[in-house]
Formats: sequence, C-alpha cells, structure tokens
Amino acid sequence: MEKKIISQHDLAEKKKFKADTRNLIDVTLLGICITLFGLVATIKPDLISQNPFFSLQLVLAIPFFVCGLLSRIKEASYTDSHRWGKLGFVSFTLAYGFLINSIGLLLSFVAAVYISIIFLVVNTLLTLIRAGIVVSYNPQSLKSRIIREAVHVALIVFLGILPVLNFY
Repeated sequence: MEKKIISQHDLAEKKKFKADTRNLIDVTLLGICITLFGLVATIKPDLISQNPFFSLQLVLAIPFFVCGLLSRIKEASYTDSHRWGKLGFVSFTLAYGFLINSIGLLLSFVAAVYISIIFLVVNTLLTLIRAGIVVSYNPQSLKSRIIREAVHVALIVFLGILPVLNFY
C-alpha cells in the first residue's frame, strides 16, 4: 500500500476545517446550554434551586463552552498552538459532561429516574464506542482517549448518575 504524501497546504486546510467544525459544535452546544438555562429559569425557576448539581453544572457548562470556543479560535491562529489545543480539549470535555449531566438531572425531575439513568448510560456507552473507533483508526491516540473518556465517565457517574439516584 502506497503512503500518501500530504502537502503543508493540505495540512493547513485540514487543520482549518477541523477547527471550524469544532467551533461550530461548541457554538451549537453553547446555544443549547443558554436556551436550556433560559427555559428552566422562565418556566420552572425552582428547578435551579432544587438541585445544586443541576444548576451548577448547567451554569458552568456555559463558560467552559465559551473558553473552549475561544481556545479553538486561538489554536487556529497560532503556529505553536499546543497549549490552546489542550485548553480547548479540557474545556470542551468538562462542558460536554456538564451539559449531559444537566439534561440527565432535568430528566430525573420531570420523568422516571430510570429514564434519566438510561439517557446517561447510553450517552456514555456511545461516547466509549466513538472513542474505540477513533483509536482503531489512530492507535497513537489511545493514551489521550483513555484520559478523555475516563474524565467523561467520572463526570457522568459522580455528577450525573449518583445525584440522580440521590446518593448525595
């Protein structure tokens, strides 16, 4: 099998496309957070004070998504962008976990607890499946994927599933 040589221009285009796509995802998820917060605050504001796990994660997801978005913009504009990439990676991972937990906790307020647990578990399983596929294409990403998915699973378990089960 012949290896394909990628030009600097093609690498730059690929990096820009990846950054633009990540920014679009961050903006979309940020919009979901702000909309969800606005709806809850307008329709049922007592939910915000009902569960500190819900309100804190929903509110914190917003600045973490903004930080991730701004970091990815900086990442695309710096030659040595490794630190911006790491900050964007950490910010997105935390923000996404907080958003998923917020939705799971919200589900537990308005539906049966098992619906919320199913949502959180299925989301986590699908995240792990996607990570496995990424690693199958790029075995060098194994270490970073293990760290990222361990953080995601820990967030979901400790700040999502356990609060839904009223463990603390």
